[in-house]
Amino acid sequence: MTQTAPILWEDLAFDTLDAEVYAPKPASLLLAEQAIAQSQPGDRILDACTGSGVVGIAIARYVPGSRVVVSDINEAALGAARRNAARNQVAIEVVASNLYSAFDEAQFDTITVHPPAVPYPNDADWGLSSGMTIATNGGSDGSELVIRSIVEAKSRIRPGGKLLLLLPHWSNVAKARQALTENYSNVRELARQTVEFFPVREGRTDAHLLAHVRQLAAAGIIEMTFETEIPLSIVSVIEATVD
Repeated sequence: MTQTAPILWEDLAFDTLDAEVYAPKPASLLLAEQAIAQSQPGDRILDACTGSGVVGIAIARYVPGSRVVVSDINEAALGAARRNAARNQVAIEVVASNLYSAFDEAQFDTITVHPPAVPYPNDADWGLSSGMTIATNGGSDGSELVIRSIVEAKSRIRPGGKLLLLLPHWSNVAKARQALTENYSNVRELARQTVEFFPVREGRTDAHLLAHVRQLAAAGIIEMTFETEIPLSIVSVIEATVD
């Protein structure tokens, strides 16, 4: 069954074709908009953890002359990215990769990444498909893949290039900020947005996960409010420059 995601711009639309693929979220649009604003014709750009390809396809469409590579560890996601690129008539390179493992050093002017960051308790069996587990599970405080995406990107970015990170505040933001300042210069927040905690909205949670995120929020480890039916948090787009 085909699930058609909301159209992000008037002339772009995206499909996720099965439950194995992370569907586009409003945060995907936020990252794509900032990446487009920060990119130049001729830039070589990697969109890692691409999911259905939203960010990379948008860059390829709206930054003429950019050379866009998208990557994911999930083969179903790579298939969706290929189909979405064909649907939107843009040329991108699609590569299977565990984060950046498929790429040599200093290849890219920009890396964009929206890493898995949901803080799943370690003792829980969520019954998610393997693809969705890969796409969402950030470890017990949500920071495991966020930290890797920060640290391991640096060597793949050319001097003067940048990392554009979509940072969900339902992960351990303090750890992420420390990794950013230790590895990059000129770290700054480009944009932020209040969003719903999507596992609740999409029915991918239970009382155990909610109790876990409440505990993390009460301890100041994550940022989340619970006054509404669906908990709210923040996502930020962070720019970090490589010397």
